[in-house]
Amino acid sequence: MAQSSSKSKWVSLFMLLCARLATAIVIEDGPLPNGDFETPPSNGFPSGAIAEGPILIPSWRSNGTVELVEAGQKQGGMILIIPQGRHAVRLGNDAEISQGLKVEKGSIYSVSFSAARTCAQLESLNVSVPPASLTIDLQTLYNVQGWDPYAYAFEAEEEDVSLIFRNPGMEDDPTCGPIIDDIAIKKLFTPDRPKDNAVMNGNLEEGPWMFRNTSLGVLLPSNLDEEISSLPGWNVESNRAIRYIDSDHFTVPEGKRAIELISGKEGIISQMVETTANKPYTLTFSLGQAGDKCKQPLAVMAFAGDQAQNIHYTPDSNSTFQSANINFTAKAERTRIAFYSIYYNTRSDDMSSLCGPVVDDVRVWFSGSSGNGLGGLSLGLSFAFWLFVFSMV
Repeated sequence: MAQSSSKSKWVSLFMLLCARLATAIVIEDGPLPNGDFETPPSNGFPSGAIAEGPILIPSWRSNGTVELVEAGQKQGGMILIIPQGRHAVRLGNDAEISQGLKVEKGSIYSVSFSAARTCAQLESLNVSVPPASLTIDLQTLYNVQGWDPYAYAFEAEEEDVSLIFRNPGMEDDPTCGPIIDDIAIKKLFTPDRPKDNAVMNGNLEEGPWMFRNTSLGVLLPSNLDEEISSLPGWNVESNRAIRYIDSDHFTVPEGKRAIELISGKEGIISQMVETTANKPYTLTFSLGQAGDKCKQPLAVMAFAGDQAQNIHYTPDSNSTFQSANINFTAKAERTRIAFYSIYYNTRSDDMSSLCGPVVDDVRVWFSGSSGNGLGGLSLGLSFAFWLFVFSMV
C-alpha cells in the first residue's frame, strides 16, 4: 500500500513538472496560434460575428468592437479585403486584440502581419508589446491588392509579454477600422561583422519572418533604433516604408534576401558603421531590379560620410544587377551610410503598385594603399624587376 502511494506521488510530481514545462515553452518562429484567424470560434463563423469584450476568437483576447470578417463580405457597396485565406479580424473604434507570448527575456523579436484599411482613408494601426509601441499609417497602399505585409520589432523586457493590435481611430461608423491577418513571429539574431566589412547584416539575410505564400515581400516602416529593428543593424529613417524581399518571389542579387526601395526620397535606409577618423574607405554594394516589372529608370542616391553619389541601374542582358562603389574618408569613429530611390517608380503591368531599385551585399572596407591589393602587387613587381637586373650583371 505504501509502495502504491509512493508511486502515485511520483506520478503526480512528474505530471506537475510536465505541466510547468509546457507553460514555459518559448514561442517558436512561425505563425502565431490562430494567427490566420481560420480556427473557428466555439459557435462557428456566424455572419457578422462581433465580439464586445468576451473572448470569441480562439487564442486571442478582444476589447471593444472586434469583428471576424469573411472573404466576400460587404460593407455598403464595398467588398472587404481579406489578405489571406477566408477570414481575418477587423478592429472598430479604439478596439484591440491581444495574445500572450512566452519569449526569451532580452531577445529581439520581429512580428510580421498583413493589414488593410476599410472605410476611412486615414486609418492607422497601433502594434505594441508594452512598453514598446508603433503606429503604422495605412493611408498609403503599396500595391493594387489593397493590403500589405508589415514587420514590427520589439525587445522582450520580460519572459511573459502581450502582443497587442489596436485601432487608435474614432470614425463615425464604429465598425470601420483596419483589417489584420497572417500574424507570425521570429526571433532575430545580430549577425557578426565580417573582418573585412564594417557593415552589420550587409548581406541583409537576417530579417523578419516571410510567408512563402505571399509574393509582396514585407514592408519595414519607420524605425530609428538600430538596436531594435526588424532588419538588424539598419534604420528606416523616413515616413514611408521600404520592402524586404526574398528570392522565392523576386530577383535578388545575392543570397535569399535583399531590400527594394519603393518610396522614393521618403524611404531611406541607413546604418552607422565603425570607422577610423582620417582613414580612406570604400562603400560597395549591388544595385539591381527585383524582377517585378518595375518601370525604368531605376536609380539610388547613396551616401557614405560626406560623400553622396547618384547611381543609375543600367540594364544588362547578362545580369540583373551591377556593382557600385563610393570612396570616402572617415571623419569620425562612426560613419553614416544610407540609400534612397531617386525616382518614384510603379509597376508597368498595373501602373499603381510601388516598386524601385534593389540594394544588396553592402560593404564598407578600409581602402588604404594595400586595401585593394594593388600596393602589394606593385611592390612584388618592383622586387622581381631588380632581381632580374642583378641576375643579368
